[in-house]
Amino acid sequence: MFVDRLDGQREMGDAGDRGRVAGWAEKRSRHPSITRMSIVTMPDRRHPDAPQSHCEFKVFGGLGCRRDGSEVDLGPVRQRIVLAKLLAAGGDAVSLENIIDGVWDEQPPASAANQIHRHVGQIRRIFEPDLDVRETGRYLLPAGTGYRLVLATEDSDLAMYRELVRRAREALAGGDVVAGVRAYLTALELGRSPAFTDLPTSALSSPEFVAIERERVAVALAASEAAIAHGMAGTVLTPLLSVAAAAPLDEALQACLMRAYVATGHRAEGVRVFERTRQRLAEELGVDPGPELREAYRELLASGWTPQEELRAPEAPRPAQLPPQVAGFVRRNDMAAVLDDQLSDAFSDATIVITVLGGMGGIGKTALAVHWAHQIASEFPDGQLFLNLRGLDPDGSVMSSEEALATLLASLGEPAVSSPQENVDAQSARYRSRLFGRRLLILLDNARDSDQVRPLLPASRGCLVIVTSRNRMTSLVTREGARYLQVDRLTGAESRQLLINRLGARRATMDPDSLDKVITLCAGLPLALAIVAARVALNPALPLSTVVSDVSAPSARLDALSSADSSDDVRSVFSWSYRALDPSTAQVFRALAAHPGPGISLESVASVAGVGRMAARKLLSELVTANLLDESQPGRYVLHDLLRAYAGELLHEDHERPEYERRLVMHYLHSARAAYARHHRQPVGTLDEPPSDVTPESFDSVPQAAAWYARERAALWATIDLALAHGLRRDAVAMVLAASAPGSNSIPARRMRTVLAILDMVNVLGEPLMEAELLRTVGEAFAPLPQADEYLRRALSIFEGAGELTGQAEVLRNLAVLSLSRGDHDAANAYGERAVGLARQTGRQELLAVSLLTLTRALLGSDRLEAGTRVADEGLAIAVAKYLDHLKIYYAQLVAESSWKLGRLERAVQVSEWGLAEGVSESNGPRCAVAAILARAAFDLGDQVRAERGCQQFETLIADNGFRELVEFSGVEEAEEYRTMVAYVRARLSLMRGAS
Repeated sequence: MFVDRLDGQREMGDAGDRGRVAGWAEKRSRHPSITRMSIVTMPDRRHPDAPQSHCEFKVFGGLGCRRDGSEVDLGPVRQRIVLAKLLAAGGDAVSLENIIDGVWDEQPPASAANQIHRHVGQIRRIFEPDLDVRETGRYLLPAGTGYRLVLATEDSDLAMYRELVRRAREALAGGDVVAGVRAYLTALELGRSPAFTDLPTSALSSPEFVAIERERVAVALAASEAAIAHGMAGTVLTPLLSVAAAAPLDEALQACLMRAYVATGHRAEGVRVFERTRQRLAEELGVDPGPELREAYRELLASGWTPQEELRAPEAPRPAQLPPQVAGFVRRNDMAAVLDDQLSDAFSDATIVITVLGGMGGIGKTALAVHWAHQIASEFPDGQLFLNLRGLDPDGSVMSSEEALATLLASLGEPAVSSPQENVDAQSARYRSRLFGRRLLILLDNARDSDQVRPLLPASRGCLVIVTSRNRMTSLVTREGARYLQVDRLTGAESRQLLINRLGARRATMDPDSLDKVITLCAGLPLALAIVAARVALNPALPLSTVVSDVSAPSARLDALSSADSSDDVRSVFSWSYRALDPSTAQVFRALAAHPGPGISLESVASVAGVGRMAARKLLSELVTANLLDESQPGRYVLHDLLRAYAGELLHEDHERPEYERRLVMHYLHSARAAYARHHRQPVGTLDEPPSDVTPESFDSVPQAAAWYARERAALWATIDLALAHGLRRDAVAMVLAASAPGSNSIPARRMRTVLAILDMVNVLGEPLMEAELLRTVGEAFAPLPQADEYLRRALSIFEGAGELTGQAEVLRNLAVLSLSRGDHDAANAYGERAVGLARQTGRQELLAVSLLTLTRALLGSDRLEAGTRVADEGLAIAVAKYLDHLKIYYAQLVAESSWKLGRLERAVQVSEWGLAEGVSESNGPRCAVAAILARAAFDLGDQVRAERGCQQFETLIADNGFRELVEFSGVEEAEEYRTMVAYVRARLSLMRGAS
């Protein structure tokens, strides 16, 4: 990761001299060496030649400090509280008594003052490591009986936050509403989370910490009022929601949120805010809503909302047919908001609202539907209807539309059949007439398909229909506009809560390890967890570990999740869905168990089943529709763990199993070789064309091949095991050699024993080049092992004996990397230069580019920056000329880093921009990192335009699921640092715009 580099002079000024802020941009243009704005004077008591560190502080979302670009440990909790109080004071003095009161929530010890002084000294040396024990330093200064922290505005997110708020108020006072709201929004983004969230709750009750949260509320109110008053409510709704969630009992803030919802056309949401706040006020404070909240509600009603709209006294008995809620139900928070949105639509849409809850058998669709229906039943004063349509009952007695309508009509006080000649259409017409103008909740459980449900739909606005089904009801979604919600497996935390709800906390948590194993092995299926809970509850002497041992056995996994009642038996529940499949689709379901997973591609299914791409797509679509398979992304499928166990039982009885496995080996062998070749590498050895019933993957680009490696690595290695089990040694060796992209760790550490066993048998194949390439691959992948040198040198000897220059160059490159990892830079440079020399002789430009990349790393590792930069420039030119897209991002990183170290900031910025424009990566993670670097490097260079561009690119990428990918790319801490880096730049740019 690039670290912040603040070179040159730091412009200093007086805290009260706000004119210096306004003149900063002009100073920067005259003095490029000025790298940051300061608005306070920081006396330096050290020798003028002593190195000076630069610190930046974060309070929102948790206390943090970066010194010279790197995160530092702020020490124990009490020390962090001291620093937090000083930061919260914003440069004002904090008395020793105040600090002591915040650190000890009980009677402080007699040594409290001395402890605080020691903490202050430690904090000073965290900021300035070279500070002598008795020196004060530049940051933490004595003030009266206490201390004060002296910082530049841009060095604290809290100070920047407050300055942006000041700018916003100033702009609004001057009549510039757009600028004022924009400054408010920037401040709210910087303070998107409460301050000091990592401190103990007792410490957060200190007045200065409470004041910061009140500031956030006040800023959110002011920003929202300004935005709403000037037709900009949509811009402030999201940050307002974030602050309102942290202050649920602040009536002024909740009233403002209601007004924002009304202004953006979401009046139903405003009603829910009022009801939720009213309920919490009553439960937690025992009071009714105050004048401000009541006034906001009156305004909402005046805007056209009428909660009692179209209500009439029911003309028939009010049905209340919802079944009781499931005991131990666990709320699924991820679905609650989606369902509530659909409830609001039931009151605002011109048509009925249909919600389809779909999912595999046993996933908890009915439990979720019943729970939600009970939660919202009061919104439907004309009652609730419930009907089990028996779509997949084991006895096959699916409820007909006539029978369903007769039952519903009887519930509404109508005769089931008005005349012998009445058909389904006439029944349906009477049913809809009976519902006209009424507001009912209708729960249709266990539907078979869309045709079964369609005659049962009302036509009256205000009715909500909930349908549960193992079928995805595609036709109902297409023609009637039903909203489909996939009910997925429970999370680990939800699974744990379900067991606790069923067994009680003491019994469930008595054996934590066994509890964790049960949760894992039940794979988030509520039915499986409920069966385990029932077994334990019915047998008080049965320890949870016994259940684990039953469930852990692959052959008995479903046996352990069975019960005497077939409706509560996992295997039986799955079988109802399986028996509804046609023979071809059922065969594909069985064949899926031969695939090692977890992700399954369309091509691999086509190969295993031997049916071709088009037929495989159709059959897989039928499995997805039946909720026996999930399509995680286009062309990628996932089989639930317990469904895989069920399919495995079926596969065991399938006489075609050997053919499925043969085709699986052929699929991965030819797919891996194609991916390897796409990386501009010639696979060792020859292969026949793939069989006609196998559909290997094909790749149009290096990124496609690299993405395949990343997705399929686990399945590929499982297939290598399968090849060995079938005695296909040469195929196993060929797959190992093509198991990953060149230059990466192609062999997982846990596969070491397997590969070494293959290495022992490779010489019997009588193909020395395959043996040499396997030795090289093993030496590269197992570099930390002492044997790595031996493997690589044996490979080099074979390649030299065969006169194979390409193999020699690759081995020498591996030896260079190995030497570099061990800190032997001289050897790394020597091997790297030999590898480059041989690569030039082969004439293969891609091999030369890879070899130059290794030599660049060796040179930079030995601090030969100029030489490394020259080599990197040559390799980069080849990568560009030969369209070696997979190497560009690596060269961009090296060139930018070396340029940075050499002080060539413009070059670093240019390479970052080029990397964003030209670099190709599997995810948005690397691009997010480069964008963040561009933003900060350009800012340090004084180029506000490119810094702004870097911020915008980062924010765009983050919005497109980029933060999760950034975490995967760089880890959580560095990902947060990148985001904080951009937030700082964004805030500083806002300050600079305001100053100018």
